Amino acid sequence: MSGQHERPASGADLHGTAYAATVPRIDHVNLGVPVDGLDREAAFLVDMLGYRRVEGGPEAQGFGTLWWFEGDDGSQVHLSPDPEHRPPARAHTAIHLDDAFEATLQRLRDDGRDCGEIAFDGYRHAFTRDPAGNTWELIGPVDAAARANSPARSG
Repeated sequence: MSGQHERPASGADLHGTAYAATVPRIDHVNLGVPVDGLDREAAFLVDMLGYRRVEGGPEAQGFGTLWWFEGDDGSQVHLSPDPEHRPPARAHTAIHLDDAFEATLQRLRDDGRDCGEIAFDGYRHAFTRDPAGNTWELIGPVDAAARANSPARSG
């Protein structure tokens, strides 16, 4: 087949999904943190971003101490101690904060954290780093004043 792609075996078209029932969704992300930074990272997730600490079920307790945190949508952030942790240069975790966006940015700024901000695709995006140096993209609504002053998008 000289460089052409074949159709998925399921019969889905090239723009659809090969899954019959649902499209996969992210369950959790696992972030590496320095071994001595777990408590600082946990405080960042809870106090700055609004996650809550959760315990795994009895089966998961076999993994040892769990550093698991959950958002209101059920998605989780897991922390793994890494003695050789180096924050990735470009990889990041992006989360929607909706109405909590402004208050979250204020908490981060009050804590002395940089929050570079841009607006695109109809949302505000702020970028910050957690105590381990991992980058977070925080996504929230564009306020009415900003929408009124922004140029119309052509599409």
